[in-house]
Amino acid sequence: MTNILQFKITLLGSQPLIWRQFQVTDDFRFDRFHQVVYLVMGWTNSHLHEFQIGERTIAMVLEDNFDLPDPEDETTIFLKEINFQEGDTFRYLYDFGDYWEHLLEVEKLTAGALSAPSCLRGENACPPEDCGGIHGYANLLEILKNPKDPEYDSWLQWLPNGFSPAVFDIDKVNTELAKFGAWHRKHPRAKATPWHQI
Repeated sequence: MTNILQFKITLLGSQPLIWRQFQVTDDFRFDRFHQVVYLVMGWTNSHLHEFQIGERTIAMVLEDNFDLPDPEDETTIFLKEINFQEGDTFRYLYDFGDYWEHLLEVEKLTAGALSAPSCLRGENACPPEDCGGIHGYANLLEILKNPKDPEYDSWLQWLPNGFSPAVFDIDKVNTELAKFGAWHRKHPRAKATPWHQI
């Protein structure tokens, strides 16, 4: 029997706040949970990541770990093994250079199943990749408010087509989550990094 976990994820330091509310079942391994998180947020899965749960670090295990302690292998641990309770919080770090730090809160836990993870609500766009972390993104937002800024045109050309800081396209997110859910059911044992290339 599976449980449905409802999470709220918030990008720490973002102003205005960038957040999502989503659901996933606890039979997901952490490598697959990472896929859900990056799809929900809007990242492109172009950088390393890790989960920090209490004293535990769960992440990809690399051949070259830069002399750091090995994390627990995310492809071997399922969400249900953590025994999450409502109100529990933990961190998700994406891109060790830009250091996008997220807080995840378990909002609700109910018995049940889902055909695919789903995003329920959210606000504001995910920052563009490689824009310099939360402080770089804040600077970018200030530049975009002022077309006379000397950096305005170059940033505008660099941004993804149609980027708008206040727009969160939940329908697009749920379309991608449905595709991932179908892949998840079809390939229950495959490693999911990156799932769309397998």
